[in-house]
Amino acid sequence: MTARPIAHRGLHGEGLAENTLTAVEAAIEAGYGVEVDLRLTADGGLVMIHDAMLERTTFRAGRVLDHTLDELRAVAVRGCDETLSSVTDLLALTSGRAALFIELKAPPGEAAKAAMTAAIGRALAGYGGAAAVMTFDVDLLAMLRAALPDTPLGILAGGEAKAASLVNRFGRDMLLHLPRTRADFVAYFATALPHPGPWLARRKRPVLAWTVRSRAEARRVAPYADQIIFEGFAA
Repeated sequence: MTARPIAHRGLHGEGLAENTLTAVEAAIEAGYGVEVDLRLTADGGLVMIHDAMLERTTFRAGRVLDHTLDELRAVAVRGCDETLSSVTDLLALTSGRAALFIELKAPPGEAAKAAMTAAIGRALAGYGGAAAVMTFDVDLLAMLRAALPDTPLGILAGGEAKAASLVNRFGRDMLLHLPRTRADFVAYFATALPHPGPWLARRKRPVLAWTVRSRAEARRVAPYADQIIFEGFAA
């Protein structure tokens, strides 16, 4: 899990769009681990995209959750010659050649979270490579713990929106949910490091720093994290 730096949304940049198979392949060829984002589709599939809306990274508009997987797999991605890819496409390409870190973008509602849990469980059931799953959503992580007992599971924290109450934000940033979620690793916002929450968590589990955007930042967070999730430079 911590052997190599992890390319954020694949090794994207000039001519390589984020969360595409080409960016994933570039990261693998460079010897990095790979981080990608998955979202739930209207029919219970999983598609590789970061945003809840399609506009920023594709030539379509609207919510990802309002489209079926087949519809989304025909949507062209901006900045490259690819269309959106499914989790099946992703796993077929990686095929165990690199450590894969899958961030699940939690949908609203318990039923949708259960559907996402079932979908990633089906996808990983026959996968023989190294794969970890992580999310910002504590409730989704608890579901994943029950469904994926043999998969490393992680919580993302430290950089979320500050709309919640001060009490809730304190509990979230201090990772007070860990006795419930039993996360195997923590991915913490690099800008927020050092922080007592991940410092305490690191006694029992690895801490990853995200998203590191320069060598200088990588050096700064090195004492506080076991590995980096990076973009924008050669780690």
